Amino acid sequence: MKIKNLIAVTILMLLSTPAVYARADVYEDFDTSLVQGIEYTYQEPKKILFTQIEGRYDTLALSPKEFLDTVYYYSITKLKLGNIPFHYALDESGNVYKTANYDALKITDESYIVIAYLSNNGQLNSNASNSLFKLVEELSYLYGLEEYDINNYSILQSESSFSKLKLIEPNKLFVDSLAVALKDWEGYDREHLKYSASIESVETPEAVVIGNDLSVKLSIKNSNDFVWTSDKYPIYISVKDSEESIFAVNEVWDSFSKATHVDSDEFLLPGEVLEIEFELDPKVAPGDYTETFTILKFVDEVFSNSEFTVKFKVEKGEQDIVRIDSPEAGYVNIRNCRRFSCEQVDVVNDGEVFPVIEYDESCWYKIRYAKDKEGWFYCPFAEKIE
Repeated sequence: MKIKNLIAVTILMLLSTPAVYARADVYEDFDTSLVQGIEYTYQEPKKILFTQIEGRYDTLALSPKEFLDTVYYYSITKLKLGNIPFHYALDESGNVYKTANYDALKITDESYIVIAYLSNNGQLNSNASNSLFKLVEELSYLYGLEEYDINNYSILQSESSFSKLKLIEPNKLFVDSLAVALKDWEGYDREHLKYSASIESVETPEAVVIGNDLSVKLSIKNSNDFVWTSDKYPIYISVKDSEESIFAVNEVWDSFSKATHVDSDEFLLPGEVLEIEFELDPKVAPGDYTETFTILKFVDEVFSNSEFTVKFKVEKGEQDIVRIDSPEAGYVNIRNCRRFSCEQVDVVNDGEVFPVIEYDESCWYKIRYAKDKEGWFYCPFAEKIE
């Protein structure tokens, strides 16, 4: 399955929610058939948004679950919001409810994890403040969040399409109360989600002729219960232990250890399969080779179960081949013609092997040193391989 294309929709959603926290109830018993078939654009959360939801005292304070049911059905059937417009609800007793199956809601140009305080009083009591701090600390640790906003909602209704959310000024008492509750919160500059993958298949030709790139087709499945995204932090296909590879494709790989990465506008839902293609450049003597890779988030965090090995044979082909032999310098200059006065266009490293395109009697080799790139170097710096 190909990674999904972005679909413009008013409410933009991301990631499944982690386990509910200390002193928190879980309330997810909504009629999900109401939102089946709605497609969302996924975004990584950048901030936490706090909002206050007011209502009738007899349900808001005495039966929060009943109140959430009312808000859920009203949001979908009357306001046409696509889903309930917050991810967590906090009541005055300090109970936290998970209220939606997604973790980023986009309003204006920001994508948020939204926490709603269910109260007609903007002043948070000690129970609510303590639970709120634990929730915010956990969310910011998981998703790498350092900032928050405080706003209330204004609903811009539409007869023929989804309604929209507009942020308006919140209650000052609520703002001041949140500042006190979060005075010791500092946030985190990176996420700490534990990523797990399943390698579905690795396809590559059994053999490659020196001078040609080897294509690798990788299929990986998202084994997590949350969406993989790479908007904020890249996902890399990396050589195991981030070692530099002798098969790296110069100017194509992200680095000599990172073969490629997932584009920033792509996402993968839980259970879905992502197909990734990259190439190896076997500048080595004929023989059997392997290279082992893993999937990384950031630069050193390996997805569990993501290790895979590419096996292939390198063949000489019909052309002569030479190995670069320049141990003192460690490299040889490639020029655009067969004289030392010619322009230097690149360098090749000691020990690398290339096919010979042409040999000049003045002791110059013309080689194919990269895909669609040819150049000359002085022949004393090479060893012919039979």
